[in-house]
Amino acid sequence: MPGIYGAVALRPDRDPGDVADALRDLITHQPWYRNCADQRGERVIGAVSTNPVFSAGNHLATDGDVRLLIEGTALTIDGVHVPDTAPDFARRLLDLYLAEGDDFIKHITGHFCLVIDDARDGRLILMNDHLAFGQMYWYLDDEIFLFGPEMKMCLAWQKVDLTVNMSSVATFLAQECPFGEETLLSRTSFMLEGSKIVLQNGKVTTERYWFPDYVVDEGRSQTDFADEAIALYERSVAKRVPAESERVVVALSGGLDSRLLMNMVRGHGDALQLFTHGQSDCDEYKIARQTARALGLEHRHELVEIRPEWYGEHARKAVWLNDGMCNCRNAGLIGVSEQVGPGPAPFVNGILGPYLSVATGHYIKPDDIRESDDDDDLRDSILNFTGVDRGAAAFENYMRPDTASELGALAQDQIWRSYQDYRGLPLVGNKKMFCQIMNMGRRMQSSVDVHKFYFHDQIPMIDSELFDLYQRIPLTEKMNNPIYMDMYRRHLTDLARVPWSRTGLDLFADPKDIERKVERRMKRFKINGYIRRLSFGRINPRDRYSYTHREAWLRKNKVYRNEMTSVLSDVKSVGCDFMVQSMVDRLLAEFNKGKDWHFHTLLQIYTTLVWHEQFLRSAPRGRDLRPLGE
Repeated sequence: MPGIYGAVALRPDRDPGDVADALRDLITHQPWYRNCADQRGERVIGAVSTNPVFSAGNHLATDGDVRLLIEGTALTIDGVHVPDTAPDFARRLLDLYLAEGDDFIKHITGHFCLVIDDARDGRLILMNDHLAFGQMYWYLDDEIFLFGPEMKMCLAWQKVDLTVNMSSVATFLAQECPFGEETLLSRTSFMLEGSKIVLQNGKVTTERYWFPDYVVDEGRSQTDFADEAIALYERSVAKRVPAESERVVVALSGGLDSRLLMNMVRGHGDALQLFTHGQSDCDEYKIARQTARALGLEHRHELVEIRPEWYGEHARKAVWLNDGMCNCRNAGLIGVSEQVGPGPAPFVNGILGPYLSVATGHYIKPDDIRESDDDDDLRDSILNFTGVDRGAAAFENYMRPDTASELGALAQDQIWRSYQDYRGLPLVGNKKMFCQIMNMGRRMQSSVDVHKFYFHDQIPMIDSELFDLYQRIPLTEKMNNPIYMDMYRRHLTDLARVPWSRTGLDLFADPKDIERKVERRMKRFKINGYIRRLSFGRINPRDRYSYTHREAWLRKNKVYRNEMTSVLSDVKSVGCDFMVQSMVDRLLAEFNKGKDWHFHTLLQIYTTLVWHEQFLRSAPRGRDLRPLGE
């Protein structure tokens, strides 16, 4: 995604300008993106932004030997919102830095990445927001330091070390994304949430300037928490969606999060563009239609019907845009974005909202409300929770037994390493949830970020104040999201009466009725599965609860099928010799006979193969460092 970027030559007689230009080109995906760059000797800092009000005048400030560049949104200084259009936006931050040094960051919240080039002591400082929504990757070797919002930024350097991190490959295959600061490349790292990275004298140091602080508000009622939550949601959206926006795009599903957002931006009236992607007969669209009708916005709502061929046409592009952070299923979202139409319009979406604010408790079990300092117990609990063993079990379908065992162990070790920072949190459930949010959240965010390549993207449901509220809610009050539900029932009554796609009933329904409805749904899933197996995949009834039918599409759509099979037919050509071609062929043949549970594994294999081909073989040729002054 767009954001802060830069290149630093580690020899004072070298010019990184060409490398920085190539880096900018790699992360520029639409002609309407805004950008700026500033070079001083062997250091170039710059930014590429989807924000239509981004400019060097507002976001770049200098004072003698110090310069600061920031890209982001919804910034607050000491709790007071600073609009993106504020003429002294970056200058105020630079003044804080000059007055307080690195501690200035404690005054700031929002979604951002910033870079400070301080020639007084030779430091280059990178910082991001508390939740790492301002994404940053960085690369270091003996000649150059590179940083940028996408992992592909390292390809701008002609001599880049593209050694693959097999631990990350294993974790990706088992869990859809690498965990912690590791990426698919050994020399390229991901900047963790609330972090500071300092380059000085050719060496990099990293530290965390912020950690979650679970100070629980005991004795407060669900009603009190719900009242605070609705007020914080309103403030969060107001900070992110300008009142004068000519177009506001809302992805409206049958769930709760997007309808909350729609309610928050309903005042934009004719500027609203509401859409649901799927099929006209799926429950998601029908419920979304009812939701829009409840607020008198049905005339602003449209269906974007997903076409099966998108999954073939855009699969490679999905891997390239996401840096291998998510499998190729995001190809469908690329098709959706193109249908809705690109442009610097606020695109509001709620996919991550409750996960980082009021909810998230639906992953926690009663047994997690306990303390544990026992390494073996905690490791078993964490690995079982992430499902890495279940994911790695599929390795035996396309790898030799010794290779499958080795890569399974690498995935486990990487996940366990990523949890070390959070071991000091109280209760096993808190350790699990925060680390799962920050790791699997990267996979979820990569889906959201597909839209950011086409729009001025927003995630209005997530805010530092909302996350602070999340931390103050007792763990027992998070389980099954009772506060979120209470907020709806009392503050959003009309929307609470519209059925919810997860249960098919409204939030006032009797719990027993909901339980019976969910049971009937699960029975239908099982019956459909039996039919697929007995007919060897020739009969594949589509349930109306889901808005895609990718398993059947992969068998029947020529574009999708040709793309997948052409890649899966030659695993060794891209260097993935840890896979066995005959085993991959058998996996695909079994899928063709109705074993739909192989579908996810095939997507992971396909994505891994395409990533290797794109990043290691056909990646654009990078630039070299010139002598300074030429």
